[in-house]
Amino acid sequence: MTGILQLLLLVSVTMASEPSCPACSKYDYEEKVLERMIRMEFAFENVLKENKAVSKTVEEDLTRIKEENERLHATVDALKNQQEQAERRLVSLMEEVERNQSSTLEKIVSDSNTTLEQTIAAFNVIKDPIASPLVYFHVRSPQTSSLSTGEMIVYKTVETNHGSGYSSTTGKFTSPVRGLYLFFMHTCTAPNKYAFLTIVKEGSVLIASVHYDKDYYTCSSSQVFVQLDAEETVWVQCSNGGSNIQLYEQHPYRWSSFGGALIHN
Repeated sequence: MTGILQLLLLVSVTMASEPSCPACSKYDYEEKVLERMIRMEFAFENVLKENKAVSKTVEEDLTRIKEENERLHATVDALKNQQEQAERRLVSLMEEVERNQSSTLEKIVSDSNTTLEQTIAAFNVIKDPIASPLVYFHVRSPQTSSLSTGEMIVYKTVETNHGSGYSSTTGKFTSPVRGLYLFFMHTCTAPNKYAFLTIVKEGSVLIASVHYDKDYYTCSSSQVFVQLDAEETVWVQCSNGGSNIQLYEQHPYRWSSFGGALIHN
């Protein structure tokens, strides 16, 4: 812009400087005009050069501005992408946290249920023995004192029968529940009399005893542990009978008896 103004000023000066001196020759005037035109041409060329330089500078500035604008757009796009990725990661993280919370809650509930089941099972293990009825009995006084081989002893007097396992009709004890039982028999005889008695479970002998004294009224006891299932039976039986096989009773100190109790199930 400055170069154009200089050019216009130079043209104006040239046009306004015609010779006023009449003595000057036409040749001198034309020479001076030519010189001025040459100077104007050089000035014009300089102006063009300056304009070209300015144009080049402007183009370079525009190019730099364009490149900077492109870099800014690229930076903005990158920031947008980063923001979108961050938002996606945040959403994914929140979903994962929600899933973890749900999974943790399910695990807590499952563990609680398992613990509750284990507690109930443990309680049932403890409860069953406590809830099982007390089972014990004690009976005495056989219906017959003279015994024959294989005879089942029926004790007619029932001292106690907790759990109703003993039958005074058959002489048998029937286990109401499965468990470990203790049975005993107490046998008394007169002088010179024998007693061959056994405690029998379902026909199998658990323990056998022979009692005899030549001169005295005496008594003896026998005990046995046995595991019974529910509804199995136990009784006292004579293993060897005869005329000298006889039980004796003298109240309140001597009597023959049979008894038992559930000690563990």
